[in-house]
Amino acid sequence: MKIIQNILQLLFPNKCISCQEIVSHDATFCAKCWPNLEFINSPRCEICSHPFEFSLGEMSKICANCLKKTPFFDETISIYRYNDVIGNAIANYKYRDQTHLAKIFAKILVSKAQNFIDDCDIICAVPLHKNKLKIRKFNQSILIAKHINSQKTVSDLIIRVKEQQSQVKLSQKKRIRNLKRAFILNPKYRDKINGKNILLIDDVITTSTTINSVSRVLKKNGAKKVKVLTIAKTIFS
Repeated sequence: MKIIQNILQLLFPNKCISCQEIVSHDATFCAKCWPNLEFINSPRCEICSHPFEFSLGEMSKICANCLKKTPFFDETISIYRYNDVIGNAIANYKYRDQTHLAKIFAKILVSKAQNFIDDCDIICAVPLHKNKLKIRKFNQSILIAKHINSQKTVSDLIIRVKEQQSQVKLSQKKRIRNLKRAFILNPKYRDKINGKNILLIDDVITTSTTINSVSRVLKKNGAKKVKVLTIAKTIFS
């Protein structure tokens, strides 16, 4: 068996998912990239996963932003702080036809959030507009969701009806305006989510505007809880 693995490694070498350097058959990142990954660990906001600089003890474990305006989603787990290393890995997946990374990202998410997955009734993902889907050919978040649990995944639960401009360079206010009425619940599931716990998958959280917009639709249609699971989260200083 080991001989076969060695032959396969020679013919199809395993590569770091960020920089593409050759690594051992069981590695995900190379020795240079791994130390630069920044994990989001406790203490963190229980709602949006924003990390705290120090433990708050018995004090509220909800950040000021979530206290000021409570999101529609109930809890979030984001594995990494967004930086160049994880950002390049996500870009390889989304834009460079490395769809095999969906399985790797799903494995990472499962390892950190098994309770989220066990507690949910339905898994869905932030949808792409049909025009963007034609260009990209796949929804990166849906592929990950299916690798997490294909039986619980409902790939068309939420429909993106508005094709808005890219969110990347927009302020939070413009992002909110940009996403206004962008999502609807697929009518065929209108009676299927009432009282259900929903797990929403996305690749990166920047300002939480997108996941909050999707969560709003789910809650307005009767979802009991919406929890969010993402690969990375941008942390603003």
